[in-house]
Amino acid sequence: MRASWQEVVPLRLARWFLITTALAIVTSVAGPAEARSTNASAGDLDRYANELVEKAEHLGLANDLMWHRLLHYRKTLWGGWESEADGKPFFLAEDGKTNPDAELRATLLGFFSPPTQLREPRHPLCRFPARFMWLDSKLRIDKSKLPRQDCADFKEFVELLAPRSLVLVFSSYFLNNPASAFGHTFLRVSKSPPGGDRQGLSLLDYGIDYSATADTGNAVLYAFKGLTGLFRGDFHKVPFYYKVREYNDYESRDLWEYELDLDSEQVARVVAHVWELGHTYFAYYYLTENCSYHILALLEVADPKLHLVDELGWPVIPADTVKALQQNPGLIRQVSYRASNRTRFAQLVDALTPEEQAAVQQLMHDAKAPLPAAFSVEQKVRVLDVAVELMDVKTASDLPKERSEMDADNASAQQTLLERRTEFLVPSPEYEFAPPFRQMPHIGHDSTRVGLGSGYDQRDGYYHTFNFRLALHDMADPATGYPDAAEIQFLPGTLRYFIEDPKLRLESLSVVRVRSFTPLSRFENALSWMVDTGADRSFDSGCNGCLSLFGQLGGGFTLQPFGSFLTFFALANVKVQAPVDSGLLDVVRLGVGPWGGLRLRFAEQVTFLSTGGWSYLPGQDPFQTWNVDGTLRVGYSKNFALGVEGQLYPSTMAVQGVSYIYF
Repeated sequence: MRASWQEVVPLRLARWFLITTALAIVTSVAGPAEARSTNASAGDLDRYANELVEKAEHLGLANDLMWHRLLHYRKTLWGGWESEADGKPFFLAEDGKTNPDAELRATLLGFFSPPTQLREPRHPLCRFPARFMWLDSKLRIDKSKLPRQDCADFKEFVELLAPRSLVLVFSSYFLNNPASAFGHTFLRVSKSPPGGDRQGLSLLDYGIDYSATADTGNAVLYAFKGLTGLFRGDFHKVPFYYKVREYNDYESRDLWEYELDLDSEQVARVVAHVWELGHTYFAYYYLTENCSYHILALLEVADPKLHLVDELGWPVIPADTVKALQQNPGLIRQVSYRASNRTRFAQLVDALTPEEQAAVQQLMHDAKAPLPAAFSVEQKVRVLDVAVELMDVKTASDLPKERSEMDADNASAQQTLLERRTEFLVPSPEYEFAPPFRQMPHIGHDSTRVGLGSGYDQRDGYYHTFNFRLALHDMADPATGYPDAAEIQFLPGTLRYFIEDPKLRLESLSVVRVRSFTPLSRFENALSWMVDTGADRSFDSGCNGCLSLFGQLGGGFTLQPFGSFLTFFALANVKVQAPVDSGLLDVVRLGVGPWGGLRLRFAEQVTFLSTGGWSYLPGQDPFQTWNVDGTLRVGYSKNFALGVEGQLYPSTMAVQGVSYIYF
């Protein structure tokens, strides 16, 4: 339907106002690159520029919070300043990376340097529009004295984005990629007016993404470089529909969108700073200076009253990004949800009758299979729609591939289903996908956790215990805000202090523990898996209480016969420990066998979890070992929980009560 002139005119006027605001630094003096203004001599301009420098020094602008945010300065351990930006074009002063005063002086003088037609390096007016906007607000720069510099590239950039509002997007957890296991955040620059989506046309927007430029596919080397800052981190401008295709479809990740309550001037300043960041790069640190950190640092440029980076802990988790937004009251205007292809399919299947589900399953085996004659036209349309949706899920992994690498059978079946659907000249109903509000990332418990408690060990007596975890969530934690059947933990560990024979002992410490339990269903047969590595203690006749390094890997299946109330999982497990005196060559213990458990989710905040495993130890003494763990945990508020836990081993057993705090 064509919009009326009453709708179009205000929209165009608002867009014109925002673009001209962002371009004010150049359009007010823009034109073909010429000599300096004819109204003043070079000497007069130099004197004026130096007067601005003196005024800036008098006002102490080099120490102003906004100047530090625009240059990304952080306090060093030695009391000085250093910018987190590493690209030299981001600085005009030779020592600008560590000297805010020198960079401020060089920036002001640079604005009055002769015009240039060089693409790189661009004139400072064209390179640093956000700096100019802020300095102009403080110094009231006489723009008639600026060089007539053409900044066509920046103007084209702003017109392409046509920014009206900003939206922070959280892409949910994707356990199959270590770089995205904790989620991901990026910005959407919306062309729609604040508080609206212009009739759902947000796919035409652009996303601003910060990510590592990886140069290796080796998992070990990738982890090492990501943890030590050896990857280059860059900001990218990406069509939003591409990000939706990547996350919603290819990786089956739900998107949560947080529209920010920023005015046009603040939006323009952020967009101008995005342009500035295109002239530099940052060292990428997976645990600290990652996507979440730098996206929040970018947003802080909008308003000195915003305090976002300060709200982050260590490590920096993408889910904590949206929680940092919440710590600034009034910053979030509205929250919206974009379901992934897998989520859409699951909700569509739930609405089908058993007979209709059987028909969809038959179409997956044979896309040409006839539909039951008793089905009405509406039923046939509904079945074909769901079958097409399921085929989209099955073929999602082909999205980034070349046509020659795609699965020919799946592509043929998809085409057949689409053709069959076109035979019915009936529009598909307007499917509405209910947001899973309990999984909104900002309402979940905080990621870091400590636990204090006391217990009794049959072998060593009474003890006090201290549990800790840097991030993020386990299967017994309160479910709100997190995936239902997944566990992602970074550096979980347990210390015990034994009372009767005083000693402090490390019981376990994992570097990373990931468990992904995908329930089997009529349409889903994905593998459930787990990986764990670190150090723990064994309690059997061959290694009674010894601490050893270990690596563990397992794969199997998961069932949820009564929904999320009961989750049952069974995996084949391989575990290697070293050093162990009773192992192979008196160094290594190799164990293989079943591992599994069940979880009862009585309520969002009340969970019972039990896991256990039996391992065959080939050629070793003893030839077998086993363990069983059980936990009943009750969350009595968002960041507090109580737990009763027990462990059972061949040579001992223990039980303890623990109080947990999340922060």
